[in-house]
Amino acid sequence: MIRINLLPVRAAKRKESVRFQYTVAGLVTFLALAASLAVYFTARSETSVARDQIASGKQELSQLKRKIGELSKIKKQKEVVEEKLKIIRDLETARTGPVVLFRIIELSRPKKVWLKSLTDRGRIVVLEGYAENDEDMAEFMRRLARFPQIKNVELDVAKRVTEKETKAKVVNFVLKLVR
Repeated sequence: MIRINLLPVRAAKRKESVRFQYTVAGLVTFLALAASLAVYFTARSETSVARDQIASGKQELSQLKRKIGELSKIKKQKEVVEEKLKIIRDLETARTGPVVLFRIIELSRPKKVWLKSLTDRGRIVVLEGYAENDEDMAEFMRRLARFPQIKNVELDVAKRVTEKETKAKVVNFVLKLVR
């Protein structure tokens, strides 16, 4: 009978099996290390990109805050200018207000009516004057009432007097005009 020693073959197979296992373990370790490094560098790259985006966002935010500050200054300046323009408009209307009032009074005044004084108290204007007779004074009141700028004409006082300088008999009157 022939005897064949199979031990070295089994030992060789075992050695080959262990070598294969080490190779697989090394390959798996290498792949795991490569995957870990890939994940690390990807995460590091994404972190770097995120940091850059945060930095640019902060920079943009500071620029926008500066612009907002400038805009708020411009808005304040605009409000000041608008307020000044309103004051100018009010002054313009106030300046033309007496002119319009004088024009109305002059257009309404009959020839035989003379004004002694005019007092402006805001919405109320007090006229003192003389008329040759009651009809001229009444005509003056009617003419004043026709203008839309005058809302109401009231006779406060009307009395017959003798004028000191000319000794003429006239009607002394006080009118209140409500604007």
